[in-house]
Amino acid sequence: MPSEEQELTLEAPVQETKNGLVRNLRTVGLATLLSRLLGLARDISMATLFGAGTTLDVFIVAFRLPNLTRQLFGEGALTTAFLPVFIREQTERSSAAARATLTSVAIALASFLSLIVILSEAMIAWALFSFELSESFTLMLQLLAIMLPYMIFICCAALISAALHALKVFLWPALVPVVLNVIWLTGVLIAFMVTQDENLRIRIVAITITVAGVFQCLLPFYMLHRMKMGLSRNWRTGWAKVSEVILTMLPVVAGLAVIQVNVILDSIMAWGLAVPEGGGVAPSASLGIEGFLSAGTATGLYIGQRMYQFPLGVFGIALGTVLFPLLTQHAQSGEIAALRKDLSKGLRLTIAIALPASAGLFLLASPLTNLLFRHGEFTQEDSMLTANMIATYGCGVWAYIGLTVLNRAFYATGDRMTPMRLGVIALVFNLIMNIALVIPLKGVGLALGSVLAAATQLTLTTWKINQQIGSLHWDEIRRTLIQTLIATATMVVACLTVLSTLDFGDTMASRFLELMLPLIAGAFSYWFVAKLLGMSEVEELLKRERG
Repeated sequence: MPSEEQELTLEAPVQETKNGLVRNLRTVGLATLLSRLLGLARDISMATLFGAGTTLDVFIVAFRLPNLTRQLFGEGALTTAFLPVFIREQTERSSAAARATLTSVAIALASFLSLIVILSEAMIAWALFSFELSESFTLMLQLLAIMLPYMIFICCAALISAALHALKVFLWPALVPVVLNVIWLTGVLIAFMVTQDENLRIRIVAITITVAGVFQCLLPFYMLHRMKMGLSRNWRTGWAKVSEVILTMLPVVAGLAVIQVNVILDSIMAWGLAVPEGGGVAPSASLGIEGFLSAGTATGLYIGQRMYQFPLGVFGIALGTVLFPLLTQHAQSGEIAALRKDLSKGLRLTIAIALPASAGLFLLASPLTNLLFRHGEFTQEDSMLTANMIATYGCGVWAYIGLTVLNRAFYATGDRMTPMRLGVIALVFNLIMNIALVIPLKGVGLALGSVLAAATQLTLTTWKINQQIGSLHWDEIRRTLIQTLIATATMVVACLTVLSTLDFGDTMASRFLELMLPLIAGAFSYWFVAKLLGMSEVEELLKRERG
């Protein structure tokens, strides 16, 4: 909780320093790490309880839709559109003006999303009562109806968190996902204890997600209220800023939608082309397309995405969260040289973390899957499929994190069209790759198509940002890249040496050692070589600050 001294200085412009950037990154990263660990526990519990089959496939597709709204209107487009307006109102006018703007946007957001939920629930009810649907499709619509209200609460939570970010408060917003994972895990435990019916169990989990959304909204709201920056009764004075935020966020929504549509399409294709467990026809058969994927492909894709999102969330999103207010202040002040410097530093940190993370996920995908997920209903065949997904997505960690950082630079300078245009190119490329690769490579082809599209988008984005704000500090970035490649190569050799020389069994202890021994050897070798090469990025991330 912020101290009284911190609260008294909130209205003063905050000058971020080099140490401040790393300190805030470390704070958000550690909080996000806690969330990701809990999220990992929830994914393990879901896989153990339901296995990689039709029920979990259906749940994942249903959950992606309200979660997509969160990513578009919540922490994505709305945050990037609202935060610069809030900062400007706070610094150029007053805290009261900033509060009025926050309240007006919150009312508009909640009203719009409530309308979407009401209309969607009505359409779902109409479809369920008017058509004879397959068991899989019926369950999907029922789960979607249960979880749709979640998007109202989580989007409002993201808006309030953006206000906290503008006030340089990063810890409490970073704990919002922790709330979801704790309540989700509780729901899985309740479902396990009260019934053996798989369909009832999955509905109980869906209900707990909506309940979690309420508490996720209350946490940042409470902290903002404690800082005397909560919602204002004089919200009408900020209504004029709502249209500015909406017009600003529309191209961002389009750009983020392009990225998220890729993920949604992958899941829908994996579910639609999969032959249900125990036989039957795939959902795609109604379109005249015979299914050829195995049940559980959508689950494997989801877990693979969750694994690459682990380093993406702990580091990439954390770095983007901390960088964005700083880059926005530089852009609004006309300090383009400072913007280039901090963006270059963000890219150097990205390289130092993302490249070894990519290599590590690729190498350790199988031991990771066997240890974490091969329990209960999750079979060895499920594990092999999931490990292939994790390894494929792991190859693209560096691209996903790089895009997170670079797109924040465009948004900070007020350019929201370029990420959208480049995203459209990536979407088209991804669709082409999906179609070309899904038949020969099956589910892995869907993951590989996404990775290739992300790498292409990152290349185009880097070229474009360098044109727009001037040349980045390429000498420093190049030096970090060379040092990181050397250290990562050493890490790969160490991991492969351990994996090839030791004979691991199939007990839980053996699975643990099969993952941890090469992981420790690789991490130590990377750190040792990085230290020998004088990589400042690793030192900055690991050292403790004094005072």
